[in-house]
Amino acid sequence: MGLLDDLKKQADALKAQDVDRTESLRANAVAVDHALRRAFLYLNDLGKQLNVVKMPSPFVYKLPTVGDVSGLVFKDFFADFRTRHFIDKDYYGEVHLAVRCGSDQVLNIKKGPDDMEKFRDILWQYNIEHKSEQYRDQRKVITHEIFDVKCDFRVQAKFEGDHETGRLKIMAKNVGDFTIDVFQMTALEFNDKAVEEFAKYFIGRPNSWAEIVKRSSLNQKAPVAVAPRQRAEPQYQIHNDQAKAAAAGDEKRGLLGSLRSFIKKDG
Repeated sequence: MGLLDDLKKQADALKAQDVDRTESLRANAVAVDHALRRAFLYLNDLGKQLNVVKMPSPFVYKLPTVGDVSGLVFKDFFADFRTRHFIDKDYYGEVHLAVRCGSDQVLNIKKGPDDMEKFRDILWQYNIEHKSEQYRDQRKVITHEIFDVKCDFRVQAKFEGDHETGRLKIMAKNVGDFTIDVFQMTALEFNDKAVEEFAKYFIGRPNSWAEIVKRSSLNQKAPVAVAPRQRAEPQYQIHNDQAKAAAAGDEKRGLLGSLRSFIKKDG
């Protein structure tokens, strides 16, 4: 075998490796695209139903130095997605969710000079809408500050896809309390069941989302790092007979089916 033949053989082997790697990356990208597309379509449809039903929220938020805030309602659900160009085409790259969890109640909170700045920092940190007014004595010295705090909190989630590895990173903010949860799993593991269980987790319905995340192949070596917080199952208030009928068939129809049934009966 001559020198040229040897070089051609080496070049063909390298080209074959490149083709195999490209096909592997493309397969991962397709898996991520399908998982994020599945999440967006389901959650966008869920949001449309929630915006009609105006479902009471089971979440009780603990506002530091103030206490529990409850009696909230889900409203203004929003879902969106972003694409990412990878190799030779555009794929789903991110999915964003947001819903307001609130009421018309406004808390009037008085804070003295030693606590004003700390409380203001808490409100900014949690992105809580508020107004405030400072009061002074006859010597123009600040004596206290009154905060008007809206009981209206923004619950958010973001799905990020890694097209090279076929993995998903899911971040959830203010789901049940003022914190951020981070989860990871492969795109292939994020099937229809996982999407619905995440949706239930996101709106505080009884769910098995924690177990699904725990069983992911990515979390077997370090489950503590990604395991979600354990929360007590929420209690729901049923306001009329139609809502009771919808709730009774919820488990058989699934989350979206129960919401659609409620809307039809209410209409």
